Amino acid sequence: MIMVRRSLLPISLFLIGLTTVAQQTQRTAYAITGGQKGQFNWTEVKLIDLNTGDVLQSIYENGKSIPVINARTGKPITISPDKQSTTENNQLPFSTFSAACAYDKKHNRLYYTPMGINQLRYIDLNSKEARIFYFEGEAFGKVTSLQDEANHVTRMAIGYDGNGYALSNDGNHLLQFTTGKKPLITDLGNLVDGEKNGAVSVHNKCSSWGGDMIGDAFGNLYLISARQAVFAINVKNRIAEFKGYITGLPANYTTNGAVADPDGNVIVSSANSVNAYYTVDLKTLKATLIPSNGQVYNTSDLANGFFALQKEADQKAGAVSAADVNRTDVVRNSNVTVYPNPVTEGSVRLYFNNQQAGRYRLQLVDLAGRVLNEQTINIVNRVQVEEMLLDQKFAKGVYMVKLVDGKRKALFANKILIQ
Repeated sequence: MIMVRRSLLPISLFLIGLTTVAQQTQRTAYAITGGQKGQFNWTEVKLIDLNTGDVLQSIYENGKSIPVINARTGKPITISPDKQSTTENNQLPFSTFSAACAYDKKHNRLYYTPMGINQLRYIDLNSKEARIFYFEGEAFGKVTSLQDEANHVTRMAIGYDGNGYALSNDGNHLLQFTTGKKPLITDLGNLVDGEKNGAVSVHNKCSSWGGDMIGDAFGNLYLISARQAVFAINVKNRIAEFKGYITGLPANYTTNGAVADPDGNVIVSSANSVNAYYTVDLKTLKATLIPSNGQVYNTSDLANGFFALQKEADQKAGAVSAADVNRTDVVRNSNVTVYPNPVTEGSVRLYFNNQQAGRYRLQLVDLAGRVLNEQTINIVNRVQVEEMLLDQKFAKGVYMVKLVDGKRKALFANKILIQ
């Protein structure tokens, strides 16, 4: 019996250790920061445990040689060793610092842009040694120089629709970029202040510049400015509604990085503070300190693959009875993804990746099996997105989206929640 007890003790400790590690890794984020805690040169990328402030992995170290590749052609980009030239210096991955990054979980890429250059770039995290891809010669905003602070892109996020979004300091350029095989960069235009914003304009330098953006599980973006102002952004009409200021943060704590955890809680970091990270309740805008062992890394930006308000969205979807959901069979298809879900606007999109080319029908079906909407689509590309418009008369509730072939065989079927 003694031998058994002795053998069980290490196993128990091992399991406790695994549980602790699992809890910690649930709050992780890629951070743009300096080489050491307290440094203010945001030229390195690290994967950080937000519970402790510890570095889990160094992704890019300043001065370290790393392959740089043209994102369109796949050809290597040669960077001259002569760093005296401004042009050559700007070709270095983080030479002008960066305050905007977004993690594309689907493709395992970390998108970012350097300040004063506004060139879209991404770090490919799929290989053992990271590679950086540049979209050379492609406009990403209107910045003219490092002194053009208004046009610096300092906020970036991946939205619930799978697209990337970036925003200039002055709020006059909301940029969208797709993340598939042939990325498309689009300047959607300026943000528009909500009717109740009053004196706190999304364009105001004192209140609304800097900070970070995050996507939520309902298809919106949230802007958290460096001065702790919070705006909810409707991507379709670009209206930014001021929600208030975060409370509970130190007076000198600038909010420069923001991410969500798996439950949809928001976590913020600061570029000028090494004291702690904080969670923020988006409903009350109250901040709560995350205890850490000593100093943490100050950061110019954070990114991970989670969405704000995820738990709330899951609860709303789960409010539908299991009997209702099971009335219609789900047909799995790894080549098809439906988003956003829940649906809060007037359309739903289907993302096709490696679906066999051909002519198909998209259907919206209620749980009684009645086809409420149907349209023909042609799949001609390896990666393709199709949109189905939803009539406003449809009641809130659970429906099925189906993809059927010419013989009316369902190749994909999944439930969506219309809110």
